[in-house]
Amino acid sequence: MTVETKLNQFREISEKISAYSLALTTLNWDSSTIAPKKGASYRNKMAALLSGELFSIATSSEFVALIDDLSTETLDEVTTREIKQIKKNLDKNRFIPKEVYVEYAQLTRDAENVWETARDQQDYESFKPYLKKLIEMTKTVVSYRKDKRPVYEQLIDDFETGITIADYDVFFKKLKEEIVPFLHKIIDRKIEQPEWLCRNISIEKQRKVVEILMEYLNYDKSSGYIGESAHPFSSHFSVHDNRVTVRYHKDMFTSSIFALIHEVGHATYNGQVDEAYQGRAIADSMTYGMHESQSRLYENMLGRSHSFWSSIYPKVQAVVSELHDVTLDEFIQGINHVALSLIRIEADELTYPLHIMVRYEIEQALFNGTLDVEGLDNVWSDKYEEYLGIRPPHNGLGILQDIHWSGGAFGYFPTYALGSAYSAQWMGAMRKDIDVEKCLENNDFKSVNDWLKNNVHRHGGVYEPNELLLSVTGETFNPQYYVDYLIEKYSRLFIVSE
Repeated sequence: MTVETKLNQFREISEKISAYSLALTTLNWDSSTIAPKKGASYRNKMAALLSGELFSIATSSEFVALIDDLSTETLDEVTTREIKQIKKNLDKNRFIPKEVYVEYAQLTRDAENVWETARDQQDYESFKPYLKKLIEMTKTVVSYRKDKRPVYEQLIDDFETGITIADYDVFFKKLKEEIVPFLHKIIDRKIEQPEWLCRNISIEKQRKVVEILMEYLNYDKSSGYIGESAHPFSSHFSVHDNRVTVRYHKDMFTSSIFALIHEVGHATYNGQVDEAYQGRAIADSMTYGMHESQSRLYENMLGRSHSFWSSIYPKVQAVVSELHDVTLDEFIQGINHVALSLIRIEADELTYPLHIMVRYEIEQALFNGTLDVEGLDNVWSDKYEEYLGIRPPHNGLGILQDIHWSGGAFGYFPTYALGSAYSAQWMGAMRKDIDVEKCLENNDFKSVNDWLKNNVHRHGGVYEPNELLLSVTGETFNPQYYVDYLIEKYSRLFIVSE
């Protein structure tokens, strides 16, 4: 069989995989947004069957043989990297019995439904057996791999290729040593949260603000859509179909603002991948830290800056009369307010890494056997009290606040902190090429998107993070950019002497 014939067969099977993936993505989106709750059980059963069929195709002897053969052939750079990534993923899943895979897929869907109800009812006990089963099944699934590293080490690598527990330990140690003391300088100033942040703003007005932001961010309605869900997320269907969700809170209206900006960062990344990669694994194989680097860059480094709001704040005030007495400078101070808070997705930039450390330490302990799900809600609360000086009043604001564990996404959380650090390095490089502040002030977000497209987005998942960082910034990952950015920004905002 010629190389060309093998490649044609590979593309044909890959297209089938893409079709099943698109169907499952559509089901997931629908289930999380508009689908009736009573239909969840049947939908989950059908989705699990589709997952099983996808698994069969993606791990079929024909496809596995093609990947094994093509991995030894001389191909173009992009295809070579694509085959290498697929082979790595195949080696994670190819030895898992189909019935185990289907059972796990069903469990995650059921667990997400239970989690949503448990969170609303502040009831950890109802979710606990599902969490226990998820951990057990995750260990079982990983046990079928040929990789003999500790389970959590492998899970870490699943979400961020090449990084290790030791790497994360070093990274978090740096944050503890340089950011935590700086954070306490600000907390010790006892700066009160502006009362306008909790003003009651109608959902109707918030939706209008979201419309203003969509236009400013160049989020095209012809290739994007905004829905509502219990937990904001972004879904990638194709290069020209990237959807986001938000959640509205009447007494916390900035939540929907920054959820939108964050998720649009994800959606723009997927939407600016080279169209030639459409339908290929390489189009959406970016590491989670890389993806978070874009969402966190949009949300914080751009979205919380003075220049970002200078041209659109008057439009927001025209919609939200409750902000008429809040100046632009007061607004910027408010959206960057530092507080010891309970909710990760609402946290300011300085406290955010501490929220991640709680989850990271708990995950490590769950998988090395030093912690169990029994009483885990109390462990969570204890760690929040230790690191953030605040204790959750109930589990809905504590251990049940995130959706990730219900979906089996163990090892994912640390990428949020890593992505924030990556974003500071991208921002430093972008500022060397374009006047970012001027672009934002002139309502020219397109120039920002164009720079990111040309330097980062268009490559999709072709390159590993350190390869792309080195190519664009001249350095591999350097967390000092992140530390320096945080200290400079918050010193300027709150006049803290270092």
